[in-house]
Amino acid sequence: MTGAQANTQRETTPLRRDNSLIRPDRAPVPPPDEATRPAFAPPPRQDQPPAVQQPPQAHQPTSWQAPVAQPEPEPQPRRIAPTGWLLRGLGLVAISVLSGLIWLMIKPDTDDEAASPPAEVPRYQFVPIHREEAFQGCQSVSTAKIKSFFQKQECTHLTRALYSTTLPDGTRVLTSLVTVLMPDAATAQQLNDLTTKDGTGNIRDLVDDGRDGTKGMPALDDDAYASGRQESLVVIGDSAYFDKNTPHKDPALLDVTKEALKLGWPQEKTPR
Repeated sequence: MTGAQANTQRETTPLRRDNSLIRPDRAPVPPPDEATRPAFAPPPRQDQPPAVQQPPQAHQPTSWQAPVAQPEPEPQPRRIAPTGWLLRGLGLVAISVLSGLIWLMIKPDTDDEAASPPAEVPRYQFVPIHREEAFQGCQSVSTAKIKSFFQKQECTHLTRALYSTTLPDGTRVLTSLVTVLMPDAATAQQLNDLTTKDGTGNIRDLVDDGRDGTKGMPALDDDAYASGRQESLVVIGDSAYFDKNTPHKDPALLDVTKEALKLGWPQEKTPR
């Protein structure tokens, strides 16, 4: 047998060990301390750098996902130019002025309503003949005790006027009306009490003073005298017939004079 043949014969299939035939009771058993010893992972090598944790990758939308709608920008507030502010201010001022004028036109005249009672309509139609304001005061046109009264307490305003009226039977009547405005109701009452007494004097009427246009008019001698107080206003009246003698305390004339007293506040408030 040659060497080549010997090598050929030696190339046989390697033997395989069959452990199935080994009895379990005869299998090698590891020592007790090695069987209960816990197993630990090998420590990391010093020459290897620690693993760097990668940040999570953002989710990239796939081609089938719809794009997210972006919110529309909020509209910017419209800025008002300085000229616009000026026009608005002028408009507000104009509205305020107009409102004030309207209020002044429609508001009630509280001062006059508080000072004067509601006007009454006389039963006779009195036609104005002459009217005069006493700018010099009341004592200059008064006599006797009434003049002394005004020296201590002067009136606030004085108006003297003459009216004519006609009775139902056609008789013409002349009426004098004097309105005296006092500072308050108390002094007005004192004056009215004084004028109703005999021998205390009086406030002269326009006929007594001989004013222009009174020539030929009948004298007013207190034959149909009447007076009254209306709040702080004292009204003094007297009447006489134009075409005939005037009896003392004539009922018809007294009625005319009393009706003329209703012209007191309207006469006082007439524009001067």
